[in-house]
Amino acid sequence: QGPLLKKLLQDHPVVILHGARQTGKTTLARIPSIAQDRAYLTLDDLDALDLARRDPAALFIGREHLTIDEVQRQPDLLLTIKADVDRRRTPGRFLLTGSANLLLMEKVAESLAGRAVYFHLPPLTWAEMERQSFGHTLDVLFESRSVEEVLRALDEAPVKPGRPLPAAVFAGGYPVPALSEDVSFRARWFDG
Repeated sequence: QGPLLKKLLQDHPVVILHGARQTGKTTLARIPSIAQDRAYLTLDDLDALDLARRDPAALFIGREHLTIDEVQRQPDLLLTIKADVDRRRTPGRFLLTGSANLLLMEKVAESLAGRAVYFHLPPLTWAEMERQSFGHTLDVLFESRSVEEVLRALDEAPVKPGRPLPAAVFAGGYPVPALSEDVSFRARWFDG
Protein backbone atom coordinates (compact mmCIF):
# COMPACT_ATOMS: atom_id res chain seq x y z
CA GLN A 1 0.00 0.00 0.00
CA GLY A 2 2.91 2.33 0.72
CA PRO A 3 4.15 2.66 -2.89
CA LEU A 4 0.64 3.42 -4.16
CA LEU A 5 0.05 6.05 -1.48
CA LYS A 6 3.44 7.62 -2.25
CA LYS A 7 2.52 7.80 -5.96
CA LEU A 8 -0.81 9.45 -5.16
CA LEU A 9 0.99 12.07 -3.05
CA GLN A 10 3.31 12.81 -5.97
CA ASP A 11 0.35 13.44 -8.29
CA HIS A 12 -2.42 15.07 -6.20
CA PRO A 13 -2.57 18.05 -3.83
CA VAL A 14 -4.87 16.26 -1.36
CA VAL A 15 -4.94 12.55 -0.59
CA ILE A 16 -7.61 11.31 1.78
CA LEU A 17 -6.67 8.01 3.39
CA HIS A 18 -9.80 6.50 4.89
CA GLY A 19 -11.03 3.20 6.21
CA ALA A 20 -12.39 1.50 9.30
CA ARG A 21 -10.83 2.13 12.68
CA GLN A 22 -7.70 0.11 13.42
CA THR A 23 -6.91 -0.84 9.81
CA GLY A 24 -3.51 0.87 9.93
CA LYS A 25 -4.16 4.32 8.41
CA THR A 26 -1.94 6.17 10.89
CA THR A 27 0.73 3.49 10.66
CA LEU A 28 0.75 3.76 6.86
CA ALA A 29 0.84 7.57 6.96
CA ARG A 30 3.84 7.47 9.31
CA ILE A 31 6.06 4.96 7.49
CA PRO A 32 9.36 6.66 6.62
CA SER A 33 8.87 6.65 2.84
CA ILE A 34 5.58 8.56 3.29
CA ALA A 35 6.34 10.63 6.41
CA GLN A 36 9.69 12.03 5.34
CA ASP A 37 9.52 15.80 4.81
CA ARG A 38 5.93 15.88 6.09
CA ALA A 39 4.73 17.60 9.26
CA TYR A 40 2.29 15.46 11.24
CA LEU A 41 -0.68 16.63 13.31
CA THR A 42 -3.42 14.58 14.86
CA LEU A 43 -6.77 16.06 15.77
CA ASP A 44 -6.84 13.57 18.64
CA ASP A 45 -4.45 16.09 20.24
CA LEU A 46 -6.76 18.56 21.99
CA ASP A 47 -4.41 21.52 21.39
CA ALA A 48 -4.28 20.80 17.65
CA LEU A 49 -8.05 20.33 17.56
CA ASP A 50 -8.58 23.62 19.37
CA LEU A 51 -6.28 25.44 16.93
CA ALA A 52 -8.07 23.80 13.99
CA ARG A 53 -11.34 25.21 15.33
CA ARG A 54 -10.09 28.70 16.22
CA ASP A 55 -7.54 29.46 13.49
CA PRO A 56 -7.28 26.61 10.97
CA ALA A 57 -4.87 28.47 8.66
CA ALA A 58 -2.36 28.64 11.54
CA LEU A 59 -1.95 24.87 11.25
CA PHE A 60 -0.32 25.32 7.84
CA ILE A 61 2.23 28.04 8.70
CA GLY A 62 5.74 26.85 7.95
CA ARG A 63 4.54 23.45 6.78
CA GLU A 64 5.01 22.64 3.10
CA HIS A 65 3.59 19.10 3.27
CA LEU A 66 1.20 18.24 6.05
CA THR A 67 -0.44 15.07 7.34
CA ILE A 68 -3.56 15.66 9.40
CA ASP A 69 -4.74 12.54 11.20
CA GLU A 70 -8.39 12.11 12.27
CA VAL A 71 -9.52 15.03 10.10
CA GLN A 72 -13.19 14.09 10.52
CA ARG A 73 -13.02 15.59 14.02
CA GLN A 74 -13.02 19.09 12.47
CA PRO A 75 -14.75 19.02 9.06
CA ASP A 76 -14.75 22.84 8.78
CA LEU A 77 -10.96 22.60 8.39
CA LEU A 78 -11.59 21.29 4.88
CA LEU A 79 -12.74 24.71 3.68
CA THR A 80 -9.38 26.15 4.73
CA ILE A 81 -7.61 23.28 2.95
CA LYS A 82 -9.65 24.02 -0.19
CA ALA A 83 -8.62 27.69 -0.10
CA ASP A 84 -4.96 26.75 0.43
CA VAL A 85 -5.01 24.29 -2.49
CA ASP A 86 -6.75 26.83 -4.73
CA ARG A 87 -3.96 29.36 -4.02
CA ARG A 88 -1.16 26.86 -4.60
CA ARG A 89 -1.77 23.43 -6.10
CA THR A 90 1.31 21.61 -4.77
CA PRO A 91 1.29 17.81 -5.18
CA GLY A 92 1.27 16.03 -1.82
CA ARG A 93 0.38 19.20 0.07
CA PHE A 94 -2.11 17.41 2.34
CA LEU A 95 -2.48 13.81 3.47
CA LEU A 96 -5.69 13.54 5.47
CA THR A 97 -6.69 10.45 7.39
CA GLY A 98 -10.01 9.56 8.90
CA SER A 99 -12.15 6.65 9.91
CA ALA A 100 -15.42 8.38 9.10
CA ASN A 101 -16.56 8.01 5.51
CA LEU A 102 -15.52 11.45 4.37
CA LEU A 103 -17.25 10.98 1.04
CA LEU A 104 -20.57 11.01 2.88
CA MET A 105 -19.77 14.24 4.70
CA GLU A 106 -21.37 16.99 2.63
CA LYS A 107 -18.71 19.64 3.31
CA VAL A 108 -15.93 17.31 2.16
CA ALA A 109 -17.60 16.30 -1.08
CA GLU A 110 -18.30 19.93 -1.97
CA SER A 111 -15.09 21.57 -0.84
CA LEU A 112 -12.54 19.06 -2.13
CA ALA A 113 -14.16 18.08 -5.44
CA GLY A 114 -11.47 18.02 -8.12
CA ARG A 115 -8.74 18.57 -5.54
CA ALA A 116 -8.60 15.30 -3.64
CA VAL A 117 -8.15 11.65 -4.40
CA TYR A 118 -9.52 9.04 -2.01
CA PHE A 119 -7.47 6.02 -0.94
CA HIS A 120 -9.44 3.37 0.94
CA LEU A 121 -7.47 1.16 3.32
CA PRO A 122 -9.35 -2.08 3.99
CA PRO A 123 -8.36 -4.64 6.62
CA LEU A 124 -5.54 -7.02 5.74
CA THR A 125 -6.10 -9.69 3.12
CA TRP A 126 -5.18 -13.31 3.69
CA ALA A 127 -2.14 -12.92 1.40
CA GLU A 128 -0.93 -9.90 3.37
CA MET A 129 -1.32 -11.75 6.67
CA GLU A 130 0.64 -14.64 5.20
CA ARG A 131 3.21 -12.16 3.81
CA GLN A 132 2.84 -13.75 0.41
CA SER A 133 1.95 -12.49 -3.02
CA PHE A 134 -1.64 -12.72 -4.10
CA GLY A 135 -2.19 -16.19 -5.43
CA HIS A 136 -4.94 -17.86 -7.33
CA THR A 137 -7.41 -18.15 -4.42
CA LEU A 138 -10.02 -15.88 -5.96
CA ASP A 139 -9.80 -17.74 -9.28
CA VAL A 140 -10.28 -21.02 -7.42
CA LEU A 141 -13.36 -19.67 -5.64
CA PHE A 142 -14.97 -18.52 -8.91
CA GLU A 143 -14.06 -21.59 -10.94
CA SER A 144 -14.96 -24.26 -8.38
CA ARG A 145 -18.40 -25.82 -8.33
CA SER A 146 -18.32 -27.07 -4.74
CA VAL A 147 -16.70 -26.49 -1.39
CA GLU A 148 -14.85 -29.76 -1.83
CA GLU A 149 -13.26 -28.47 -5.07
CA VAL A 150 -12.21 -25.26 -3.33
CA LEU A 151 -10.62 -27.13 -0.43
CA ARG A 152 -8.89 -29.58 -2.76
CA ALA A 153 -7.51 -26.78 -4.97
CA LEU A 154 -6.29 -24.80 -1.98
CA ASP A 155 -4.72 -27.92 -0.49
CA GLU A 156 -2.85 -28.52 -3.77
CA ALA A 157 -1.66 -24.90 -4.06
CA PRO A 158 2.11 -24.50 -4.30
CA VAL A 159 2.16 -21.90 -1.50
CA LYS A 160 0.83 -23.20 1.78
CA PRO A 161 -0.66 -20.76 4.29
CA GLY A 162 0.83 -20.51 7.78
CA ARG A 163 -2.58 -21.07 9.35
CA PRO A 164 -5.62 -22.92 8.04
CA LEU A 165 -8.40 -20.94 6.40
CA PRO A 166 -10.86 -21.29 9.35
CA ALA A 167 -8.21 -19.95 11.76
CA ALA A 168 -7.46 -17.07 9.39
CA VAL A 169 -11.16 -16.22 9.13
CA PHE A 170 -11.54 -16.16 12.92
CA ALA A 171 -8.40 -14.00 13.22
CA GLY A 172 -9.99 -11.41 10.92
CA GLY A 173 -8.19 -8.78 8.91
CA TYR A 174 -7.55 -6.04 11.47
CA PRO A 175 -3.75 -5.93 11.87
CA VAL A 176 -3.47 -6.17 15.66
CA PRO A 177 -5.56 -9.31 16.20
CA ALA A 178 -4.85 -10.88 12.79
CA LEU A 179 -1.11 -10.90 13.35
CA SER A 180 -1.34 -12.22 16.90
CA GLU A 181 -1.03 -15.93 17.53
CA ASP A 182 -2.70 -15.59 20.96
CA VAL A 183 -6.33 -16.67 20.55
CA SER A 184 -7.39 -15.28 23.94
CA PHE A 185 -5.77 -11.93 23.12
CA ARG A 186 -7.73 -11.78 19.86
CA ALA A 187 -10.98 -12.61 21.68
CA ARG A 188 -10.35 -9.81 24.20
CA TRP A 189 -9.47 -7.39 21.36
CA PHE A 190 -12.72 -8.13 19.52
CA ASP A 191 -14.72 -7.90 22.76
CA GLY A 192 -13.20 -4.44 23.31
